[in-house]
Amino acid sequence: MTYKITRTDLASITDLELAFSTERFLPAWDEIPSEFKAGNLYTRIAESIFYGRPMPEFEMAFRGEFEDADAPAAINKCVRAHLQSYARKHEHKIAGVGFLMAQVFDLLPASQPA
Repeated sequence: MTYKITRTDLASITDLELAFSTERFLPAWDEIPSEFKAGNLYTRIAESIFYGRPMPEFEMAFRGEFEDADAPAAINKCVRAHLQSYARKHEHKIAGVGFLMAQVFDLLPASQPA
């Protein structure tokens, strides 16, 4: 099975799931590529959100079906709802949420001030 998340999936996260967590869209451990298990910028973002630390510098470009005005709020809600879950090991959550984010947006180098 190949992991895929859709715009409809993101929009389906409820306020109840945000309050109490979910793992509905957390990819299975064997579907997560090794670069997410080892750690990368996506997983650093997930860890920053999880621990409430400052975010790394980045800009995002939403992919295809995710390019709409509601996408930032939808991915934020989805990520937070999944990071709150106690059902999986921490490493699985961070790698899985990082991989989930990589399905939704590409990371670009942060713009430098002119």
